Amino acid sequence: MRLLIASLLVVCSVSAQAKEAINIDQIGGCLVLPVAAVDNHIKAIFEVTLDKAGKVKSVTVVSYEPHSEPAAQAARQLSRSVQRCWPPGVKTSPMRITVDLSEV
Repeated sequence: MRLLIASLLVVCSVSAQAKEAINIDQIGGCLVLPVAAVDNHIKAIFEVTLDKAGKVKSVTVVSYEPHSEPAAQAARQLSRSVQRCWPPGVKTSPMRITVDLSEV
């Protein structure tokens, strides 16, 4: 139940900043939230770099809060989830994504 609630909240918490919009619902609905991310109420910013075909080359953790080892591990796990959930058709690179679980 807790995971379901957190998943629904992340749909509202994921934001992207770029010239080209992405389907936020698609990313938010696909993200797998590590328990440590929810328990530590992390806020993480990721930079997604795409190749010319729009496929994800890399997802880098730009920053995360709170600054602790469990939060760092959760941010790395979330970055893999962002990479797996990236929607097709987005060509803007690099793009920053914020996942904010600080209010959960």
